[in-house]
Amino acid sequence: MSYEVQNPAPVRIEIDGDVLVSDEEFCALVLAGIHRRTARRYEREGLPFVMVGGKKFRPLGQGRAWLAGRIQSRKVPQRRRHSS
Repeated sequence: MSYEVQNPAPVRIEIDGDVLVSDEEFCALVLAGIHRRTARRYEREGLPFVMVGGKKFRPLGQGRAWLAGRIQSRKVPQRRRHSS
């Protein structure tokens, strides 16, 4: 008799001040559902991860902070005032 687990519950690992979630769950929650290959490319740019038992996990808090740090805003030049 074999027992197969269908769609196991998401695994979360509590660590000091953060929560590790699976790579798949992180991509869905934090990265708006992008493909995991894109997330792997982001690792070269600093997206944090850790391997636990041969599976990739990402810290929710640190991952969100990394994403927030990538927000760019356009610098608007100041208007020059003409003296009359």
